[in-house]
Amino acid sequence: MLVLCSVFLAIGCADNGTEEPGDAVTPVEEPVEPVREEAAPEETPILPVQGEIPGISDDESEAVDVSIVNSSFSPDTITISTGQTVRWTNMDPEAHTVKGTGTSFGSPSLAQGGSYEFLFTDPGAYEYYCSIHPSMRGTVVVVEE
Repeated sequence: MLVLCSVFLAIGCADNGTEEPGDAVTPVEEPVEPVREEAAPEETPILPVQGEIPGISDDESEAVDVSIVNSSFSPDTITISTGQTVRWTNMDPEAHTVKGTGTSFGSPSLAQGGSYEFLFTDPGAYEYYCSIHPSMRGTVVVVEE
C-alpha cells in the first residue's frame, strides 16, 4: 500500500503538460546594453585652389569638355569666356594629368574615367600639358565676356 501511495503521489506531482493560471514562469530579462552610436569622424574640408571646382559642375555653371583620348587632348585648343569652367576627362586606359604651363592649375593623376575641372576667371591664353606624357599639349583661350 505504501508503494501504491508513493506511485500515486509521484504521478500527481508530475507535469502533465497543462499549465494552471498560477503556474506561469516569468522569464528573467537580461539587461540590454544601450546602443551607442559612434560619432562620424570629422571631415576636413578640401578647399579649392583659386579657380578649381571640386566635384562635378552643377547645371548653373556648365563645363566645356575636353577629352583625353589616344594620348592627346581633344580638342587641343578651345576658346571660352571668362567665368567658364573646363572639364578634362580621361578616356584612355593609362593615367594622365593636366598641368598649366606657368600657372597654378593642375590635376592629380587621372585614371580612366577620372575628371578634373578648372574655372577660368581671367582672360588670356593658357597652355597646358600632361606631366606624364609631356608631348601631350593643349591651349585654353579665355576671352572677356
